[in-house]
Amino acid sequence: MGKLEIEATHSIVLHDMYCEIEENWRDLDIRYLSFSNICKLNLLILDGERFPILLYDIPCALKVLHWTDCPMETLPFTDHQRYELVEIDLSHSKIVQLWDGKKVLKKLVHLNLSYCKELKEMPDLSGAPNLKTLDLDGCEELNYFHPSLAHHKSLVELNLSGCESLETLGDKLEMSSLERLDLKCCSSLRRLPEFGKCMKQLSILILKRTVGLNWSELDLTGCDKLTSLPFFPLGRFVGLKKLRLSRLVELSCVPYSTHGLESLTVKDYFGSPNIVGLLCSLSHLTSLSSLKLQGCFSTSREDSTVHYDFGRLASLTDLDLSENNFLRVPISIHELPRLTRLKLNNCRRLKVLPELPLSLRELQARDCDSLDASNANDVILKACCSFAESASQDREDLFQMWFSRKKIPAWFEHHEEGNGVSVSFSHNCPSTETIALALCFLLQGILFSSEKPSVICKGKEFINKSLLKASSGISSENVYIVYVNGYYLSKLLCQHNCFQMLFPGTPSINIQVRRSGARWVRKQDIQDFKKPKSETGKRKATLELDME
Repeated sequence: MGKLEIEATHSIVLHDMYCEIEENWRDLDIRYLSFSNICKLNLLILDGERFPILLYDIPCALKVLHWTDCPMETLPFTDHQRYELVEIDLSHSKIVQLWDGKKVLKKLVHLNLSYCKELKEMPDLSGAPNLKTLDLDGCEELNYFHPSLAHHKSLVELNLSGCESLETLGDKLEMSSLERLDLKCCSSLRRLPEFGKCMKQLSILILKRTVGLNWSELDLTGCDKLTSLPFFPLGRFVGLKKLRLSRLVELSCVPYSTHGLESLTVKDYFGSPNIVGLLCSLSHLTSLSSLKLQGCFSTSREDSTVHYDFGRLASLTDLDLSENNFLRVPISIHELPRLTRLKLNNCRRLKVLPELPLSLRELQARDCDSLDASNANDVILKACCSFAESASQDREDLFQMWFSRKKIPAWFEHHEEGNGVSVSFSHNCPSTETIALALCFLLQGILFSSEKPSVICKGKEFINKSLLKASSGISSENVYIVYVNGYYLSKLLCQHNCFQMLFPGTPSINIQVRRSGARWVRKQDIQDFKKPKSETGKRKATLELDME
């Protein structure tokens, strides 16, 4: 090939030792080719070429450089030389330092250094003002975040996923075009920087292994060494609705600026020293509707009397306190006026149930092995009677409970073996004194997936509203109790009614209803419950719940 032909070459593509070039290049030893002689070279792809090609310089006209598995430790860019490069892909390479100092790459848009496991530091990118994507995924040895990047005005996507040695991103980021920041699996990252006011385009922040979240949902679980939260994202991004925290050992409070937060999840199974301060700071989150606190409460005697005032959380509807080791719930549940769902599953040291608000419609307390039966009886009965008395009668309303128990409560007058219980009306219709119906089913078996059961009456669906999902992994004996208000009773036109609980017929379900129970709830039951125990023995005789 002649000199002019070489100079006029526009592209060279090599894939795994196979030359996709003209036949008259076949005798050319590409390893010693001087690319500087190819003045019009625009495309150079050497993907997968592991033999020792060395670049002595980079052609100024080159626009695309792809060289996966590049054996070189650095690239021979020349200072003050203007380059036309638009895209550089050196993924899976031996690069240690891409270049030294500032290089003039004003047209560079995409830079991919993913899985360059020996890369120690980011290059100076101040000479690449139009860079839009920077991929450093899997750069395990990367430990230096170059300051030029913190003020980059064009970068749209920054992927630092798997940069296990990176400890800091600096004090403040002012990247006005940044939309996506991936910090997944940055296990050494100790804090997030402050986000400047110019970062209005940021919409996705990824800090977990598999979940990408925008500013309406921020997940900080899995960032084991994170010791503080950035003020700006939580304070200035007013759209933040969901926040998840885990193992933030130095986080002593949720910033007051998160006043619009609607959902908060905190998981701490490792005894974070500042968890008390964090819990005390939650009362100002007045817009909070969903709160999950798992593993957050100490089992020590000193902390067993600590009480957290959540009375200001007037918007709270869902509260999940599962998997805690407290002896009693350290929250005034009954002061939450809109609370409808409460979970206390796997609280194995819990001895007494809290007083429940009138608004409650779902209660789950599975695997609470230490519950005092007498206390549980009183709390559940009071909740039942309160529901029957306060529930609207002009629309469907129900109250559901899941408990790990081996017997149906004795309070249910009608007991039958197997799946099905029959109850009859007096005078062919429910009495005006009857205001609710209570049903109970004793379940046994194993459920491998979360499924919604259904309650039917004489072969037809009886409850239209969605029942609680039976949680995946449920095993042993469980009692499901549901109370329906008087509105449902208008459906029962027959003298005799048989109620059954059914699960979808799937291979993941192996559950049987061992026993069923039912009881009409009448106004007299409520009056009897309200009487002091010393005044009459009738309450004990008729309303006792055998929860053993």
